[in-house]
Amino acid sequence: MLLNFNCMKSFIVSILFVLSAHLGFAQWNINTTVNLEVAALSVADLQTASTSDGKTWIAFYSANGANYDMRAQLLDANGNKLLGTNGVLVSNQVSGSATFVFNVCVDGFNSLIIAFQYEVAGVLSSVVTKVNTDGSLPWGNGTVLGAGLAPYPAVTKTNEVFVAWNNDSPSTLYIQKVNSAGAIMWGSPVGVTVGASNTTRGQIVANSNGDFTMVFQKRSFGISTTLYAQRYTTNGVPIWTAPIQLCNLTTSGARYYSILVDGNTTYFGYYASSGFRFASYLQKIYANGTLPWGINGSPFSTYSAGADPLQQATSIAHASSSNYIWAVATFCDIGQTQYGVYVQKFDTASGAVQLNPVGKEVFPISTSFDTQSGGLTLINDGPLFMSYDVNYKIYGTRLNSTGDFVWASNRVELSSTTASAGNGKGRFAFSGILNDQGVAVWYENRGVEYRAYAQNIPPSGVLPITVEDFGAAKRGNCSDLYWTSKTEINCAGFDIERGDDGIHFSKIGFVKSNAINGTSFLNLNYSFTDLQPLSSNNYYRLKQIDADGRFGYSKIILLHFNKSADLIISSTYPNPTKDLLHMDVVASKKSNAVVSIVDAGGRIVKKLMVELNVGNNKLTVAVSDLPKAVYYLKINCGEKETVSDTWIKD
Repeated sequence: MLLNFNCMKSFIVSILFVLSAHLGFAQWNINTTVNLEVAALSVADLQTASTSDGKTWIAFYSANGANYDMRAQLLDANGNKLLGTNGVLVSNQVSGSATFVFNVCVDGFNSLIIAFQYEVAGVLSSVVTKVNTDGSLPWGNGTVLGAGLAPYPAVTKTNEVFVAWNNDSPSTLYIQKVNSAGAIMWGSPVGVTVGASNTTRGQIVANSNGDFTMVFQKRSFGISTTLYAQRYTTNGVPIWTAPIQLCNLTTSGARYYSILVDGNTTYFGYYASSGFRFASYLQKIYANGTLPWGINGSPFSTYSAGADPLQQATSIAHASSSNYIWAVATFCDIGQTQYGVYVQKFDTASGAVQLNPVGKEVFPISTSFDTQSGGLTLINDGPLFMSYDVNYKIYGTRLNSTGDFVWASNRVELSSTTASAGNGKGRFAFSGILNDQGVAVWYENRGVEYRAYAQNIPPSGVLPITVEDFGAAKRGNCSDLYWTSKTEINCAGFDIERGDDGIHFSKIGFVKSNAINGTSFLNLNYSFTDLQPLSSNNYYRLKQIDADGRFGYSKIILLHFNKSADLIISSTYPNPTKDLLHMDVVASKKSNAVVSIVDAGGRIVKKLMVELNVGNNKLTVAVSDLPKAVYYLKINCGEKETVSDTWIKD
């Protein structure tokens, strides 16, 4: 079993870690050929959102016969799956044989709001529902908004929800408001047009004063569109005389763009075409409906000549206390055969770019095919984002406030080449920095079906060390310890610590890292010999120390020496167990003894008297009445005491 060094500072935390791993709620796996599997189910599409306390919501479609179920999973900051192996079933209503665009957000209670669609009386209809952090569904099957697809939600400070969706006939946007109990607020939805022109792809942001702004697309021919915006009161009444046009370029009705709100001011990052050129822009929309940076907004890059690079998918991010907005974009050559990643920084007052006028190159346009994927977040007013390359690898990259690399290696690998040729990763999502990490999510087919995977991105760019096969064996009067590290980044070495009670430890030795410059992604084997083990219980753990002084602990193992012992617990089984715990006890003489079950805090939670005979004794203890946890055994025979290794109540 792989164990993740997450700086567990006590025996109690350590054994709880072992328990959580056993119960199947897997933690982050820094083996980038494995990652964390979000669910053991097929995944057709997914969306993510962050909670205020560092958790990550993942909503996903999963195939179920001729339909698709909507499910939701919640990961805590350590990567534990809080809603079971496969998440909670949100809806198994008839949805048709294809998936459709859906969107999510989080309310003030960290509940997940999902806007999706299923059939109502044979008609595909937009629906909005809520999933609480305990997996409960307070709105049941959801609130049906009306016929149509691709709903997009936004939550107000009072936990009401505005939702925009594409109505079927005519193909025009509608908006509805739902209260915190899931009830529809307006007698009829608000229709949105630009004059007589139909609309699509509404994206809503809730303003600080309780009303909302929507950026949407006016339909033209095919998927060609033009961007517009309108602001509405909390009752759905348009505030501006008419929708304002944001650009005179051609956008795509097949995609959403990047939107954020700062108070009552909206920012919109997008790319559009003029002829056969794609260019990226940042538009600013004041609360009064004016555009201080003019039509189209501020360009990401001054590239404009026929052979200059094109700009495509763009994501923006802004820290509320900052005077700047960051953008990251995928750039490509004019033939769209080579790709790279650039960043830009905009002044929020003037829209002026702060970096290279053509954009600052992060990864050059090349056959490596580096593309920005899944969104953008900020640390100390510097960008953190994920990218994807021609080898199907996913990376995390962090820059400082001037656009320079923070990490010595420029980027950290998040997922290695696990997909097969022509069958790459996709559906990328990236949640913001909370609890000192971002979370990347994607799907891929690793030979069975498309499934969702996740990986955390620490701001340090250093994924923790992973150790397997940590064990010990007796060799005469010595203890031989051995372990294998799967991954080391910036590792100085390992302190070997020993104690006699599993709680208090002291250092007995140090083993230097075998990794070149402290970093390795290969299996490295280590050993250490304790020449003078204690005469009874020897609890061992490893303290992995980084070159910068940070550290983390391994699991705890036990080796027992019994030079003068009257009794030995040679084994406990099954481990874990639900009902009965069996043990083999070897006694040197016949005696009465007390068997005690002790919890992580050292409290005796169960005790029974037993009679021991000379030699091997098979004992059984009923444990069905004990809560799920990690325990250990003590046997007292007069002044003699022996303690077993930990065992798990399932």
